[in-house]
Amino acid sequence: MLLKKRKKQKGFTLIEAMIVVVIVGVIATMSVGSFDRFIKHQKLKIEGRDLISNLRLTRSYAVARKVPYGIHFDHNNQQYIIFKDVVSLSSYTYDSGDSVIKSKPLPNNLYFWGDFPNNVVVYLPNGSASSSGSVYFYSSEIYETLTANVLGSTGRARLTEGYGG
Repeated sequence: MLLKKRKKQKGFTLIEAMIVVVIVGVIATMSVGSFDRFIKHQKLKIEGRDLISNLRLTRSYAVARKVPYGIHFDHNNQQYIIFKDVVSLSSYTYDSGDSVIKSKPLPNNLYFWGDFPNNVVVYLPNGSASSSGSVYFYSSEIYETLTANVLGSTGRARLTEGYGG
């Protein structure tokens, strides 16, 4: 009696392919939430870094032009304003006659507050700041906070995650 040799079949069965598709779908569904949170966290960090860049730019203006420049934190309108201090130089305030250099509104779901006197930090021509203080960025979408700190004696600005510095 002759035995027939069976050919080895290569490939996947339909059931195996369906199981792989289901597993990939479950993993993809689980990672969408993490990816969305990652994107929102990156947007928060971008806004924080943008503020740090603007603080450093304002300091550079003051040193290069030998005139006080400042940033006013307008909490009511959720924006900050870079200005040249020309009205009351020793009061370290943002006045209606000061020259506005740039206004930066914050995106939706991002809020900030700070502890600078008069909600203003003014950089002096020697590079120092009018006072030390912090600005806190809060994302209501991911419940995270970033802190921008300014050291008054040197004008140094840096960004940290969470509260404090």
